Amino acid sequence: MYKILNTRGLGVGGRQNELIELALTHKFDGVEIDMEDLLGRHDTLGKEFACQFLKSGKTDMGTFRLPINFGASEDAFQKALAKVETILMLANELGAKRCFVELETNSPTDSFQENFDTHKERLSALADVFATQDIKIGLYLQASKAADLEGQFKFVQTAEEIQTLVKTIGHAHVGVCLDVYEWLIGGGTVDQVKALLADKAITEVRLADLTAAGSKDRVPVIAAEKDSTSYQIVQLLTAAGYDGTLSAATDASCFSAGRDAALARISTAFTWKS
Repeated sequence: MYKILNTRGLGVGGRQNELIELALTHKFDGVEIDMEDLLGRHDTLGKEFACQFLKSGKTDMGTFRLPINFGASEDAFQKALAKVETILMLANELGAKRCFVELETNSPTDSFQENFDTHKERLSALADVFATQDIKIGLYLQASKAADLEGQFKFVQTAEEIQTLVKTIGHAHVGVCLDVYEWLIGGGTVDQVKALLADKAITEVRLADLTAAGSKDRVPVIAAEKDSTSYQIVQLLTAAGYDGTLSAATDASCFSAGRDAALARISTAFTWKS
């Protein structure tokens, strides 16, 4: 288990040098990289320019968001797939072994099953490609966005639904990118996390909690108590010998009192694992 610095709420955007400096200063083992920014750098000035800061800083590429909408139209999906060869090349150059897919909570069709089957087919096929470089794909639940979709066709919005999708795909390189905050909003339980661990179906873990059931108020890892869900899950990960990444499920609200102070506290909070 090693701790990575993710970019949500940090306000560093594509400034790789600043991100790396923050990671090194606060003793993170790796960073989450903005793959779209990396692709833009590559397309503008080539691979060496795209990777120079990460390689010179000797910083692990802990994870990255895969910029593909698996529920898009066939034309849009094929256009996105055109980037995959370059993504794999950059990931290989930087030693990345995991990425995540943000599942849309809305659907272009009124048939949940039709969209489910489309995701299964597309993710299974791409996982075969990513498996050639031993890169795992984590499906990321965005349950907190579900309430914003009133009147739209719905897709995966609960922990149970994302767990079912992973089981149905049944690929060793597809699992859950477990954001504890989103998991709890989506009705997820610690027992479901146990089941995912038993199936080796967790690709990475992000810690945060809810103030209360039914709320959307975030309790960041720096404020969580040892009886929190995040703490329980870290104990499960340790007992299971989980060897993936651990990070804080952050957003801008986590850094309202100062970014550096918050990062120092987040880094220290990961002593939970010991």
